[in-house]
Amino acid sequence: MTASQNSTAGPQLSDSVMVEHPRRRSDVNARLVEGEMVVLDRTANLIHQLNQTASFIWHRCDGQYTAREIAAQLVDAFEIDLDTAEGSVKAALQQFEQLGLLERAQA
Repeated sequence: MTASQNSTAGPQLSDSVMVEHPRRRSDVNARLVEGEMVVLDRTANLIHQLNQTASFIWHRCDGQYTAREIAAQLVDAFEIDLDTAEGSVKAALQQFEQLGLLERAQA
């Protein structure tokens, strides 16, 4: 999902993550550059470049949507099946979590 880290392993998160409401850390800055999100984490002193799918998911990590709802939106936006969308959302959220870019909103 980032330019420097592409994972070929499958999602490691449980299905329970699909009902959680992911939220971006408020102290992380992000800008859309040529259709891809560039995320600046000043705390970790890192810059992450997200591909188009990860950018779509990142934009919706505002605490308002569940991961399942984000996957449903991904189905409509990218014309893919739900299983593929859920796998993409799980993989992106796993990577965002590993990078320390997310907080968790209360459901």
